[in-house]
Amino acid sequence: MKLLDTDPKLNSDLLDGMIKGCEKSRILFTALDLGLFDLLDESMTVEDISSNIKTDIKLTGKFLNTLVAMQFLNKDDGKYSNTGLASTFLVKSSPFYQAQILRLSGNMSHDWSILGSALKGDVPEENEKKIEDVFDPNFIHAMAQGSMRGSLHRTVNEVSALPEFNNAKKLLDLGGGHGLYSIAFAQKNPGLNATVFDLPHVTRVTKEYIERYDMNGRVNVTGGDLLENEIGDGYDIIFASDVLYRKPDALSGVFNKLYGALNNDGSVMLKHWILNEDRTAPPTSVLFDLMLSLRGDWHHIYTKNEYITLLQDAGFSNIHTLDISSQTSPSVIIIGNKGA
Repeated sequence: MKLLDTDPKLNSDLLDGMIKGCEKSRILFTALDLGLFDLLDESMTVEDISSNIKTDIKLTGKFLNTLVAMQFLNKDDGKYSNTGLASTFLVKSSPFYQAQILRLSGNMSHDWSILGSALKGDVPEENEKKIEDVFDPNFIHAMAQGSMRGSLHRTVNEVSALPEFNNAKKLLDLGGGHGLYSIAFAQKNPGLNATVFDLPHVTRVTKEYIERYDMNGRVNVTGGDLLENEIGDGYDIIFASDVLYRKPDALSGVFNKLYGALNNDGSVMLKHWILNEDRTAPPTSVLFDLMLSLRGDWHHIYTKNEYITLLQDAGFSNIHTLDISSQTSPSVIIIGNKGA
């Protein structure tokens, strides 16, 4: 057989892109470590940049050219400056700064390194994390940054268009973490008071964001465990974002608790990543499901119909969904009403 008599008929770009992802992330993290994007709000020569960040000038030039190729920097007449992408997401003063959540994702490489042994039932003890141990301040700040990629804006815009939201006076943000959803909801509806319910050590971080956005008195915090503690009552809306990923047996009583905490004609609104019924798509949710399994056996990523069944079993009716998904955030809001 001659060498050129066969042709693969397929393109290998997908494979190459996966492998190159590691290289690109290391380059990006190095630029963040050096404070490069904060430095380049104004255009600078390679000589000035090298002098500022104290690096070898020849290698720095190649490094900067690579960042141009990756679309993080512009190069014009020998001077470098941030692209719109870098200015929006990689400069500390931007409200959309993403470095903390990018680092969180990058640090998950250790979790993935044990995949082979985990498949054979050998998970290192240090990887068996309780869900409570995951929610340290760095994680909460990273989740706040992640919400500012657009999911918060899409969620609040969709919810604020609902009649039940505009009539609401009291909202519970269950497992609300940073509290940005409650803050945005309260800003949209001047007559609304919101309470963020989360683990006691998490609510200390919540208070930082409430102070930052000057929402004291409109947004309050309550510390507790949603599985063990009472969550209050008299709510018009109970909102939960990316918190109900526990296994079905752990959540068996939670939906009844939500139903009981609502006023008649109140609504529960669940914003979560979901899987299709075959549990094979969308890719982001499938990867998330597998990654969480490497941290212990406490989680479950639900399908839309699984959430609907849990709501129906608790007594909710008129269940409907709002699709707020993007390419990287496969989120759906599932709404259930209390009462006829």
